[in-house]
Amino acid sequence: MRAPSFIAPLVTACLALVLSCHAWAVPPGEGAMGAADVLPADVRMAVRVRDVRAMRTDGTLAPAQAALVRLAGSRVLGDAWMRIAGALGTDGTGLVDLLLGTDVAYAERAREGGADWVIVTRAAQETYDLLVKRLAPTVEGGGRVTFGEQGVGAAWRPPYLVLGPAARHALLDAVVERLDAAQRMPGLADDPVVANAASWERGAVEAVWRHDAPIDGTSVFVVRPVQGELRVRHRSRWARAPIHVAPGAAADAGPLRALEGQGIAVLSMNPWRGALDPNEPIDALLLEGEVDDAMRANLGARQVLVVGERAVAGSRLRVPTVGLAFEVRDPVLAERQWEGWARRLAESLARRTGQPMPDPFVTAGDDGVRRSSIGPLVRALLADHPLVPDVELAWATAATPANGAWQLVATDPALLRTIRDALATAPRAPDADGANEVGVLSGRALAAHLRSWVSEAVRFAPEQAESFASAIGLAADVANAATTVRWRARAPDANVVESEIIVELPKAPAAAAAPAGAAP
Repeated sequence: MRAPSFIAPLVTACLALVLSCHAWAVPPGEGAMGAADVLPADVRMAVRVRDVRAMRTDGTLAPAQAALVRLAGSRVLGDAWMRIAGALGTDGTGLVDLLLGTDVAYAERAREGGADWVIVTRAAQETYDLLVKRLAPTVEGGGRVTFGEQGVGAAWRPPYLVLGPAARHALLDAVVERLDAAQRMPGLADDPVVANAASWERGAVEAVWRHDAPIDGTSVFVVRPVQGELRVRHRSRWARAPIHVAPGAAADAGPLRALEGQGIAVLSMNPWRGALDPNEPIDALLLEGEVDDAMRANLGARQVLVVGERAVAGSRLRVPTVGLAFEVRDPVLAERQWEGWARRLAESLARRTGQPMPDPFVTAGDDGVRRSSIGPLVRALLADHPLVPDVELAWATAATPANGAWQLVATDPALLRTIRDALATAPRAPDADGANEVGVLSGRALAAHLRSWVSEAVRFAPEQAESFASAIGLAADVANAATTVRWRARAPDANVVESEIIVELPKAPAAAAAPAGAAP
């Protein structure tokens, strides 16, 4: 029982694509996580990108670039970067090739109510000489110079050029101190998660993300483009895990295969046996109905989660739906248990909102699906949010001859029936490598879903509809750049999650055939 962790792979894939398109990141260390060697321990985010110039011209990445270059403009570096490009008589792409095209590392940290950032890039002496000639910097102490009009500070430590904001240069100075030191100083490389990843195969993109309280932890990602795909290796350790991956038996990939294409995302995993977290959406839903120890003891070894969608009558808006299927040991007992859970959930919502209980509480169909119209309660709780127009709670117990007994719960009866039909014939297929969770997300389906929100932006933000539409449209373009995202995750230790993610990119368009008789 847990919140969907497919969000993390999606964010990882988007980050990798962003960085592949416009660059940032690199250090002295040549192996995986080598950038961490020159970064202080309090850096919150660090990214290294190797061979940006080659990735930028890779046709398989082209569909992502138009969307993600817009995202680049929102970064703290955006304005300064374009001012430097203008002064050198080039554009942003040309400046990427000139300064960052070989190997570059970007890092940032929060400090005194703001953000410091730093870039360490391998550059030629001629490039630095050109910067000095065209931008006429002011010489500061400690070998640092300031490009005043561009608001950028710099230090030249051949072959490394270190850049940062002129007004907030503490991080820049800390990196330069490490470059000048006779031996490696303690820093980000000493974080256990970063140190573990240092033994991995190095990637075209490598990222470190430090999590604040109450999560308190570190995540690392290594991304390699391989034959039209982005292959991502990931590891996270948290003091308080924001997602759960349950250790134990290998996840069953059979339901995943049976349900792929039936929604936005599908996950198959082991049920979470630890404490439920009210901050997780799925856990919060289960806790609202007071899931008890007897219900959890009746769970089997498999769980399936499906994120679907449905249309809102009279509009172009599509809203997400969620369906859960728990394998159960005793289906007769499960039927009574989950009927009680559904009633307790509705009673809790009624108490919290001061609304009456649905009357009648249960509507039973000929197909065995039991339903309760809790839409008024949910709308009252969430202040008529556009994504909860007419929520229906649906549940059913299904004993399949070939695939065991299951308890199903969903926010849409149609999604519940889809899951039930798929489980009836899904073959058992334990993951060959023992992953505890397997999942798939359709980037195209997610993009289409988000674009329906754009068409109804006034519903979400009546006073800022244009800004909302722009932000969601960008998210849709990013999602559309990944045809499919697949992942496999495992939990080798408490509060540790490792995953392997494959982002399938759209194929590059074939080159047009040359006219007959044309010169080669």
